[in-house]
Amino acid sequence: MPKEKADLHYTALAFIAKHQGEHLAPDRRLLIDRCIAHLVETEWLSSREAEIVTLQAFGELESRNCRAYVDMSLTTSHAVFIRDPRTARMRVFTVAELIDLVKTPALSSLPVPSARDMLANGLADTPQTSQ
Repeated sequence: MPKEKADLHYTALAFIAKHQGEHLAPDRRLLIDRCIAHLVETEWLSSREAEIVTLQAFGELESRNCRAYVDMSLTTSHAVFIRDPRTARMRVFTVAELIDLVKTPALSSLPVPSARDMLANGLADTPQTSQ
């Protein structure tokens, strides 16, 4: 990770760690929104860049007690390989399986910031005007 990107990552990690106690689990979207706003204001990032950095940091913090990891040497655009060193097992999930998983009631009720139109569709930071 380049130094500047690492600095941004650590800035987001520090913000989330400092403020996560102020939010209940259902308020994770508010915590993420606050971190995005913080990065936009203090680091002069676009909303899209700040959202990506924030979600990466949030994912790291949420997974900090989990020893399993995504094996990037095997993972492709269509298949995610997860290794669990505790059990010495490897799992693979297709993108189709992951999409079906987030549609389940347990996960569909959670706010998923990456589902926002801006990030999901790769649109620019400027809002589109309807005609």
